[in-house]
Amino acid sequence: MAKYNTKREISLADQKSGVEKTTTHQGGQGYTQRPEAELIGILATGMGNNFYEKETEREKRFRDVLDKVAKVNKLFAAKALIYARTIFGQRSVTHFGAVEMIPHLQGDPLAKKFFTKRDKKAERGGIIWRLDDMAEILAAYFAKNGQEASLPNSLKKGFKDALEHADTYELAKYQMKNRGVSLVDIVNLVHPVETPKNGFIYIPEQDYLKATAGTKFVGKEYQKNEKGEVQVPALRALVLGILKQFNTVEDKNTEAGKVVAEKVKSGEITQEQAAAQLNEAKTENYKELIETKKIGYLALLRNIRNILKTNDTVLLDKACELLVDQNFIRKSLVWPHQIDLALEVMLIEFNGRQLQKIAAALDEAYEKSIPNLSQLLPEGKTAVVFDTSGSMEGGWGGGIKIDGKPSNSRPVDKAALIAATFAKGTGGDVYHFGSSCSVIKGWNPNDSINTLKKSFARHIGENGHGTFYASILPELERVGGGYDRILIITDEQGADSFEDTYKRYSGKYGTPYVYFINIVGYGPTMAKAGNKVFRLFGYSADIYEKIPRLEMNINEVIDAINKIEI
Repeated sequence: MAKYNTKREISLADQKSGVEKTTTHQGGQGYTQRPEAELIGILATGMGNNFYEKETEREKRFRDVLDKVAKVNKLFAAKALIYARTIFGQRSVTHFGAVEMIPHLQGDPLAKKFFTKRDKKAERGGIIWRLDDMAEILAAYFAKNGQEASLPNSLKKGFKDALEHADTYELAKYQMKNRGVSLVDIVNLVHPVETPKNGFIYIPEQDYLKATAGTKFVGKEYQKNEKGEVQVPALRALVLGILKQFNTVEDKNTEAGKVVAEKVKSGEITQEQAAAQLNEAKTENYKELIETKKIGYLALLRNIRNILKTNDTVLLDKACELLVDQNFIRKSLVWPHQIDLALEVMLIEFNGRQLQKIAAALDEAYEKSIPNLSQLLPEGKTAVVFDTSGSMEGGWGGGIKIDGKPSNSRPVDKAALIAATFAKGTGGDVYHFGSSCSVIKGWNPNDSINTLKKSFARHIGENGHGTFYASILPELERVGGGYDRILIITDEQGADSFEDTYKRYSGKYGTPYVYFINIVGYGPTMAKAGNKVFRLFGYSADIYEKIPRLEMNINEVIDAINKIEI
């Protein structure tokens, strides 16, 4: 590990702990946190409105605690932000934090290394995970300092280095033409030089001359391929506006469409022949991109319906093989709900044998997209509880539409999906509640998550159509005694209170973690956030990742942050 300061900085551990008794937002007895622990807590959960904090209040607290940590150990503060971006997968809070680090890093050799691109293979480098991170950081910087503010040298040097180490694909992908800050804007601000890493593209010479107002270039780079196209450095092509994204499905299919259209126009083929040729061309494009894995996982999900429409069984088989490739899934960082949504699209549009094959592949892909919860979650006994009351039927305006077509999915189906995911991943006990609560027995942990989802959702209405949260914990006590973690998946529209039963349960078994996972987003809520009571939203991957963070061993995280290489 390189050292950036010859003079030893004060260690956070060298300080007095500063941990003192205080009161929580509820007025109960609590304790202050060490600054680094408080920083990690905010980085793990992000910014935004919370039960007890408005977004502006949370921003101020984050700014204050980051400043406090950075004044003592700027290296740790920088590493913590990188850890949050790369391990926690956080964006906004790390962009905001990067701007707040500028005064601490000015004049320090650490600055350039912090504001540059992170080498994912070597696991070394700075806060820039993707090139669009630079645009977000700049947007945050201008929001704080005004649009006319000059950029500090530390940020300029880091961004310049990041651009000089970006390849053609990255430059093409993250152009951000319709954003407040585009990639070209950044290039014009930091003036990177063209490097071999950036690569070259070939374009028709006339297009280049048009883009440069007729100015020819000379020298080594003036080379032509067998098609007579001119070699142009990718960074220059970006600035000139002639850098296109390569080998995307859309690009290839558009090009095929142009070719076929020209044939129709010239009278070479009929409209009927055009349709067949276009389908054949699209099929070959999909095959090429799938075989070479040049198609992204999300692009593959978006194009499954188009692949099915080709009626090519070989192509469908290849697509299914790629859909269930675990390495491909994990590297893509696809969210489980995106796979579930793709399945919904298929169920609306298709049926028959081909659908069965795709549905089975998407089913398997969903399970492979879920982190290993038995390893990810801290040890302990888990209860999974989901809402089967009348409001979860979603009959009064709660219907979901996909591309304008009504989905058969109901809130209870989403609740059952999350319940099945947690149940299978943790081996926990499963309950459902309405007017009363009861345990679900006899479910097979070897069944697929989608099979379990369907099975669980069938319990809708069995315990009445009311929603009584006071019924939950007595049933948990009757069946399983004490639990360390309770997940309640619901729309939070109850007729009573959860608090009194929670206090009694905690007094008998110790205070469990309770997570209210709201899948609808109504205004009123049942949960009062507290020491071990949290509220989560939606059914994205975030809920599976956030729970371990909320229960994490802070000392282990601090050790992991210290091991980060910059």
